[in-house]
Amino acid sequence: MLVRKVPGFVPASPWGLRLPQKFVFLLFLSGLVTLCFGALFLLPNSSRLKRLFLAPRTQQPGLEAVAQVASHPRARGQESPPNPAPAAPAPGEDDPGSQASSRRRKGWLRRTHPTGPREEATAARGGGATALRPQEGSVPSSFDFKAFRSRLRHPVLGTRADRSKEPHSLVHTQREKIKEMMRFAWQSYKRYAMGKNELRPLTRDGYEGNMFDHVSVGGLGDSFYEYLIKSWLMSAKTDMEAKEMYYEALEAIETHLVNVSPGGLTYIAEWRGGILDHKMGHLACFSGGMIALGAEDAKEEKRAHYRELAAQITKTCHESYARSDTKLGPEAFWFNSGREAVATQTSESYYILRPEVVESYMYLWRQTHSPIYREWGWEVVMALEKYCRTEAGFSGIQDVYSKVPNHDNKQQTFFLAETLKYLYLLFSEDDMLSLEDWVFNTEAHPLPVNHSDSSGWGGG
Repeated sequence: MLVRKVPGFVPASPWGLRLPQKFVFLLFLSGLVTLCFGALFLLPNSSRLKRLFLAPRTQQPGLEAVAQVASHPRARGQESPPNPAPAAPAPGEDDPGSQASSRRRKGWLRRTHPTGPREEATAARGGGATALRPQEGSVPSSFDFKAFRSRLRHPVLGTRADRSKEPHSLVHTQREKIKEMMRFAWQSYKRYAMGKNELRPLTRDGYEGNMFDHVSVGGLGDSFYEYLIKSWLMSAKTDMEAKEMYYEALEAIETHLVNVSPGGLTYIAEWRGGILDHKMGHLACFSGGMIALGAEDAKEEKRAHYRELAAQITKTCHESYARSDTKLGPEAFWFNSGREAVATQTSESYYILRPEVVESYMYLWRQTHSPIYREWGWEVVMALEKYCRTEAGFSGIQDVYSKVPNHDNKQQTFFLAETLKYLYLLFSEDDMLSLEDWVFNTEAHPLPVNHSDSSGWGGG
C-alpha cells in the first residue's frame, strides 16, 4: 500500500510485474515443475517419456557382435559352424570385403569354440577343423543329469510305469478330464493367440491404485512371503535365514491382518493408509497352501495351529466360490455390512481363470488327504466347463453372480501354467512331482530340492 501512495513510483521488475503477479507466476511455475517431475517418476513408464527426458541407452561393448552372431541363421539352429574361409585371392586381385569377413569369422570362432573335452571330441569327429582351446577365464558349466536323478526320492512322474493299465476309477476319470481340458486350452492358444498377440509384460507401473502404505498378502506382496518358505525347502532345509524370516513374517501377518468374521470365516485383510480393509483378494488365497506347506517345520507347539489356520483360510476361499451363482470366485470379496465372502462392487465380481484357490486345495490334499479338497476341486472343474469353456478355449467371465455371465474373451496364460496343473496334481498320486523333491514357484514351475551336500547354505 505504501508503494502505491508514492507518486510516479513503479516497482522494479524485468517484466514490469507487480508483487501479487509475481507470486501468481511463481506459483504457476512451481506447479509446472512438480508436474514434470511427477510425469517422470509417478506416471506410467511409457516410451514417449523415455524419449523426451531420458538419454538413449548405450550398448555395451561386445553386445553388437553377440547380437550379430545370434541373428545368424546357423546360430539359431543346431548346425555346424560356418565353412572354412575360402582360399585367399591371388596377388593383385581386389578383395574389399576380405578384412571385414575375416573379422566376422574370428568373432564367430571366438564364440563357438568347444568348451570342454566332450565338445572337442565332437568337433574333431565333425570335420577336420582344429579344435580351439577354451577362452581364458571362462568357466565351463555342466549338468550331471544322472547324479541329479539319483538324488530324487521319487520318480518325476510317480511310481506307476504304465498308466495305461491303471484301473478306470473315479479319480482316473477326473484326472483324464482335466488333461483333456488342458489339451483343448493349449491347442486353442496355439490356434488363436500364439504369434498373434503383443507381448507386453507388466512393468512397475502396470498396476492401478496407490502403491504407498498398502500391505497385502495378495497382489504386490504374495511372492515375497511364498519364496521365504520355499527357499528353505529348496535348500533341503538348510537355509536358516529364509526359515526364520518366513515365520517372523507369518507371525506379523497373523497379528495384524488375520481376522475372523461374525460368521466364523477366517480371512486375511489388507492394510491401506493406516486403515484395515476387511477385504480379501483372490490372489491372497494361495496363502492357505503356503501356510500348510510351512506348518511341518514350525515350532512343535505351533504346528497344529498353522495346519488349522491353513484349513480355515482355504475354507473361506471356497466359500467365496460357493456363494456365487457360477460357483467361481470373484477377484475380491469383503466382510462387512452383514455380507461375508462376496464381492460388494461390480468391478470386483469378475473371474479370470485364477489358480490360487485350487493351488491351496492341492497342498491341503497332499497334507491331509481329506476328500473334501478333491470335492471342492471337482466343483471348480465343472464350473469351468459350464461357464468358461468356449469354442476357442477357456475364457474369463465378467460377473460370477450372473447365471448367464458375459465372457471377457481372454484365456490367461496362468490358466495353462497353474490352474490346470494344480487341478491335475490334485487328482494324482502324491509321488507325481513329489513335494519331497520339487518346489513349485509362484508360476507353478517345478524347481528341484537340493538333496546334494549343501553345507554351504548353513549360514543362509
